[in-house]
Amino acid sequence: MTDTILRIIIIIATVFYTAAFVLYLLKKTKPGAVFWILAEAGSVTLVVNNFLVNDYVPFVSMYQVLTFASALFGAVYLYMAFLRDGAWAAPYVIGCSLILSMGLCFMDIASVWQFPPALRSVYFVPHILMYVISYIMAAAAFAMTVTKFFVRNDPLRQKQLDGGIYDCVCVLFPFMTAGMLCGAVWANEVWGAFWSWDIKECWALVTWLMFMTWLHIRRSADLTKFRDAVLIAGFACVIVTFFFVNGMTASETSMHTYN
Repeated sequence: MTDTILRIIIIIATVFYTAAFVLYLLKKTKPGAVFWILAEAGSVTLVVNNFLVNDYVPFVSMYQVLTFASALFGAVYLYMAFLRDGAWAAPYVIGCSLILSMGLCFMDIASVWQFPPALRSVYFVPHILMYVISYIMAAAAFAMTVTKFFVRNDPLRQKQLDGGIYDCVCVLFPFMTAGMLCGAVWANEVWGAFWSWDIKECWALVTWLMFMTWLHIRRSADLTKFRDAVLIAGFACVIVTFFFVNGMTASETSMHTYN
Protein backbone atom coordinates (compact mmCIF):
# COMPACT_ATOMS: atom_id res chain seq x y z
CA MET A 1 0.00 0.00 0.00
CA THR A 2 1.11 3.56 -0.61
CA ASP A 3 1.71 5.94 2.27
CA THR A 4 -1.38 7.92 1.24
CA ILE A 5 -3.63 4.87 1.48
CA LEU A 6 -2.14 3.91 4.83
CA ARG A 7 -2.70 7.42 6.15
CA ILE A 8 -6.32 7.30 5.00
CA ILE A 9 -6.85 3.96 6.78
CA ILE A 10 -5.37 5.40 9.99
CA ILE A 11 -7.67 8.44 9.83
CA ILE A 12 -10.76 6.34 9.09
CA ALA A 13 -9.92 3.95 11.94
CA THR A 14 -9.50 6.94 14.27
CA VAL A 15 -12.92 8.30 13.24
CA PHE A 16 -14.51 4.89 13.82
CA TYR A 17 -12.85 4.53 17.23
CA THR A 18 -14.18 7.98 18.13
CA ALA A 19 -17.71 7.09 17.03
CA ALA A 20 -17.58 3.80 18.94
CA PHE A 21 -16.31 5.52 22.08
CA VAL A 22 -19.05 8.15 22.01
CA LEU A 23 -21.80 5.62 21.27
CA TYR A 24 -20.71 3.38 24.15
CA LEU A 25 -20.72 6.35 26.49
CA LEU A 26 -24.29 7.04 25.34
CA LYS A 27 -25.18 3.38 26.09
CA LYS A 28 -25.82 2.70 22.39
CA THR A 29 -23.81 -0.50 22.42
CA LYS A 30 -25.01 -2.13 19.19
CA PRO A 31 -24.08 0.69 16.79
CA GLY A 32 -21.00 1.30 18.95
CA ALA A 33 -19.94 -2.31 18.46
CA VAL A 34 -20.32 -1.96 14.69
CA PHE A 35 -18.02 1.08 14.57
CA TRP A 36 -15.58 -0.64 16.92
CA ILE A 37 -15.38 -3.72 14.69
CA LEU A 38 -14.78 -1.50 11.66
CA ALA A 39 -12.05 0.41 13.53
CA GLU A 40 -10.41 -2.86 14.62
CA ALA A 41 -10.52 -4.06 11.02
CA GLY A 42 -8.61 -0.93 10.00
CA SER A 43 -6.00 -1.47 12.72
CA VAL A 44 -5.57 -5.14 11.81
CA THR A 45 -5.16 -4.14 8.15
CA LEU A 46 -2.30 -1.85 9.15
CA VAL A 47 -0.67 -4.61 11.22
CA VAL A 48 -0.89 -7.06 8.30
CA ASN A 49 0.57 -4.46 5.94
CA ASN A 50 3.47 -3.82 8.33
CA PHE A 51 4.14 -7.56 8.47
CA LEU A 52 4.17 -7.81 4.68
CA VAL A 53 6.42 -4.76 4.30
CA ASN A 54 8.96 -6.14 6.77
CA ASP A 55 8.53 -9.80 5.91
CA TYR A 56 8.87 -10.06 9.68
CA VAL A 57 6.84 -9.51 12.85
CA PRO A 58 5.79 -5.82 12.77
CA PHE A 59 7.78 -4.64 15.80
CA VAL A 60 10.63 -2.83 14.03
CA SER A 61 9.57 0.78 14.69
CA MET A 62 7.57 2.73 17.24
CA TYR A 63 4.83 3.22 14.63
CA GLN A 64 4.52 -0.51 14.06
CA VAL A 65 4.51 -1.38 17.77
CA LEU A 66 1.83 1.20 18.53
CA THR A 67 -0.27 0.01 15.58
CA PHE A 68 -0.11 -3.52 16.95
CA ALA A 69 -0.96 -2.30 20.46
CA SER A 70 -3.98 -0.37 19.18
CA ALA A 71 -5.38 -3.48 17.51
CA LEU A 72 -4.64 -5.64 20.57
CA PHE A 73 -6.99 -3.70 22.86
CA GLY A 74 -9.86 -5.68 21.33
CA ALA A 75 -8.37 -8.77 22.97
CA VAL A 76 -8.30 -6.91 26.31
CA TYR A 77 -12.05 -6.40 26.02
CA LEU A 78 -12.63 -10.09 25.26
CA TYR A 79 -10.57 -10.97 28.32
CA MET A 80 -12.65 -8.66 30.52
CA ALA A 81 -15.90 -9.97 29.03
CA PHE A 82 -14.83 -13.56 29.69
CA LEU A 83 -13.95 -12.92 33.33
CA ARG A 84 -16.78 -10.75 34.58
CA ASP A 85 -19.32 -9.70 31.97
CA GLY A 86 -16.99 -6.98 30.78
CA ALA A 87 -19.39 -5.03 28.53
CA TRP A 88 -18.96 -2.11 30.92
CA ALA A 89 -15.21 -2.08 30.13
CA ALA A 90 -15.69 -1.29 26.43
CA PRO A 91 -15.31 2.52 26.70
CA TYR A 92 -11.98 2.12 28.50
CA VAL A 93 -10.34 -0.14 25.96
CA ILE A 94 -11.85 1.78 23.03
CA GLY A 95 -10.56 5.01 24.52
CA CYS A 96 -7.05 3.55 24.77
CA SER A 97 -7.18 2.40 21.13
CA LEU A 98 -8.46 5.83 20.13
CA ILE A 99 -5.57 7.64 21.80
CA LEU A 100 -3.02 5.40 20.09
CA SER A 101 -4.78 5.71 16.74
CA MET A 102 -4.77 9.51 17.04
CA GLY A 103 -1.05 9.37 17.77
CA LEU A 104 -0.45 7.27 14.65
CA CYS A 105 -1.91 10.09 12.55
CA PHE A 106 1.17 12.18 13.33
CA MET A 107 3.85 9.49 13.05
CA ASP A 108 6.20 8.62 10.21
CA ILE A 109 4.49 5.61 8.69
CA ALA A 110 7.06 5.08 5.94
CA SER A 111 10.06 4.29 8.12
CA VAL A 112 11.27 0.69 8.22
CA TRP A 113 14.00 0.24 10.76
CA GLN A 114 16.93 -1.97 9.81
CA PHE A 115 17.97 -4.25 12.66
CA PRO A 116 21.33 -3.56 14.28
CA PRO A 117 23.21 -6.80 15.05
CA ALA A 118 22.25 -6.78 18.76
CA LEU A 119 18.56 -7.09 17.88
CA ARG A 120 18.90 -10.03 15.52
CA SER A 121 17.93 -12.53 18.16
CA VAL A 122 15.27 -15.14 18.82
CA TYR A 123 14.46 -13.17 21.98
CA PHE A 124 13.38 -10.03 20.11
CA VAL A 125 9.77 -11.02 19.38
CA PRO A 126 8.84 -12.57 22.77
CA HIS A 127 10.51 -9.69 24.64
CA ILE A 128 8.59 -7.02 22.74
CA LEU A 129 5.32 -8.97 22.68
CA MET A 130 5.31 -9.57 26.44
CA TYR A 131 5.99 -5.93 27.15
CA VAL A 132 3.32 -4.72 24.71
CA ILE A 133 0.73 -6.95 26.41
CA SER A 134 1.75 -5.72 29.86
CA TYR A 135 1.71 -2.07 28.78
CA ILE A 136 -1.73 -2.16 27.17
CA MET A 137 -3.08 -3.81 30.32
CA ALA A 138 -1.46 -1.03 32.34
CA ALA A 139 -3.16 1.55 30.11
CA ALA A 140 -6.58 -0.04 30.63
CA ALA A 141 -6.01 -0.24 34.40
CA PHE A 142 -4.93 3.41 34.44
CA ALA A 143 -8.08 4.51 32.59
CA MET A 144 -10.25 2.67 35.12
CA THR A 145 -8.29 4.08 38.05
CA VAL A 146 -8.77 7.66 36.86
CA THR A 147 -12.50 7.01 36.40
CA LYS A 148 -12.76 6.01 40.06
CA PHE A 149 -12.16 9.62 41.07
CA PHE A 150 -15.34 10.63 39.24
CA VAL A 151 -17.63 7.94 40.66
CA ARG A 152 -16.73 8.11 44.34
CA ASN A 153 -20.42 8.22 45.31
CA ASP A 154 -21.23 5.03 43.43
CA PRO A 155 -20.04 2.02 45.50
CA LEU A 156 -21.20 -0.50 42.89
CA ARG A 157 -19.27 1.24 40.15
CA GLN A 158 -16.22 1.53 42.41
CA LYS A 159 -16.33 -2.22 43.08
CA GLN A 160 -16.70 -2.94 39.37
CA LEU A 161 -13.71 -0.80 38.50
CA ASP A 162 -11.59 -2.27 41.29
CA GLY A 163 -12.30 -5.73 39.91
CA GLY A 164 -11.38 -4.66 36.40
CA ILE A 165 -8.14 -3.04 37.55
CA TYR A 166 -7.17 -6.18 39.45
CA ASP A 167 -7.89 -8.34 36.40
CA CYS A 168 -5.60 -6.15 34.30
CA VAL A 169 -2.74 -6.16 36.81
CA CYS A 170 -3.03 -9.95 37.17
CA VAL A 171 -2.14 -10.18 33.48
CA LEU A 172 0.31 -7.32 33.14
CA PHE A 173 2.54 -8.31 36.07
CA PRO A 174 3.47 -11.85 34.93
CA PHE A 175 3.92 -10.65 31.35
CA MET A 176 6.09 -7.75 32.52
CA THR A 177 8.11 -10.16 34.67
CA ALA A 178 8.57 -12.56 31.78
CA GLY A 179 9.52 -9.71 29.45
CA MET A 180 12.18 -8.48 31.87
CA LEU A 181 13.61 -11.97 32.38
CA CYS A 182 13.64 -12.58 28.63
CA GLY A 183 15.49 -9.28 28.20
CA ALA A 184 18.04 -10.31 30.83
CA VAL A 185 18.76 -13.60 29.05
CA TRP A 186 19.02 -11.72 25.76
CA ALA A 187 21.40 -9.16 27.29
CA ASN A 188 23.64 -11.92 28.59
CA GLU A 189 23.77 -13.45 25.12
CA VAL A 190 24.63 -10.14 23.41
CA TRP A 191 26.58 -8.15 26.02
CA GLY A 192 27.81 -10.89 28.37
CA ALA A 193 25.84 -9.79 31.46
CA PHE A 194 22.27 -10.33 32.62
CA TRP A 195 22.08 -6.83 34.15
CA SER A 196 24.16 -3.72 33.61
CA TRP A 197 22.16 -0.93 35.33
CA ASP A 198 21.51 0.62 31.94
CA ILE A 199 18.99 3.49 32.07
CA LYS A 200 16.39 1.47 30.16
CA GLU A 201 16.87 -1.50 32.47
CA CYS A 202 16.60 0.69 35.56
CA TRP A 203 13.33 2.27 34.47
CA ALA A 204 11.95 -1.15 33.52
CA LEU A 205 12.84 -2.37 37.02
CA VAL A 206 11.22 0.67 38.67
CA THR A 207 8.04 0.05 36.63
CA TRP A 208 7.99 -3.61 37.67
CA LEU A 209 8.49 -2.68 41.33
CA MET A 210 5.57 -0.23 41.20
CA PHE A 211 3.12 -2.90 40.08
CA MET A 212 4.56 -5.43 42.51
CA THR A 213 3.96 -2.85 45.24
CA TRP A 214 0.37 -2.41 44.03
CA LEU A 215 -0.28 -6.15 44.33
CA HIS A 216 1.12 -6.18 47.86
CA ILE A 217 -0.64 -3.12 49.27
CA ARG A 218 -3.94 -4.30 47.81
CA ARG A 219 -3.87 -7.06 50.43
CA SER A 220 -3.16 -4.68 53.32
CA ALA A 221 -6.10 -2.97 55.00
CA ASP A 222 -3.83 -0.17 56.23
CA LEU A 223 -2.18 0.52 52.87
CA THR A 224 -4.99 -0.15 50.40
CA LYS A 225 -5.90 3.54 50.34
CA PHE A 226 -2.64 4.17 48.48
CA ARG A 227 -3.28 1.67 45.68
CA ASP A 228 -4.75 4.17 43.21
CA ALA A 229 -1.81 6.51 43.63
CA VAL A 230 0.64 3.63 43.20
CA LEU A 231 -1.06 2.41 40.02
CA ILE A 232 -1.04 5.91 38.52
CA ALA A 233 2.66 6.19 39.40
CA GLY A 234 3.25 2.78 37.83
CA PHE A 235 1.62 3.86 34.59
CA ALA A 236 3.67 7.06 34.62
CA CYS A 237 6.76 4.83 34.81
CA VAL A 238 5.45 2.86 31.81
CA ILE A 239 5.23 6.10 29.81
CA VAL A 240 8.75 7.12 30.82
CA THR A 241 10.21 3.69 30.06
CA PHE A 242 8.45 3.26 26.73
CA PHE A 243 8.53 6.78 25.29
CA PHE A 244 10.91 9.10 27.11
CA VAL A 245 13.97 7.13 28.24
CA ASN A 246 15.57 7.20 24.80
CA GLY A 247 15.30 10.99 24.78
CA MET A 248 17.11 11.45 28.09
CA THR A 249 20.69 12.72 28.11
CA ALA A 250 21.85 9.62 29.99
CA SER A 251 20.54 7.40 27.20
CA GLU A 252 23.26 8.66 24.85
CA THR A 253 25.61 6.13 26.49
CA SER A 254 22.92 3.47 26.88
CA MET A 255 23.40 0.07 25.32
CA HIS A 256 19.75 0.32 24.30
CA THR A 257 20.47 3.26 21.96
CA TYR A 258 20.88 2.16 18.36
CA ASN A 259 21.98 4.18 15.37
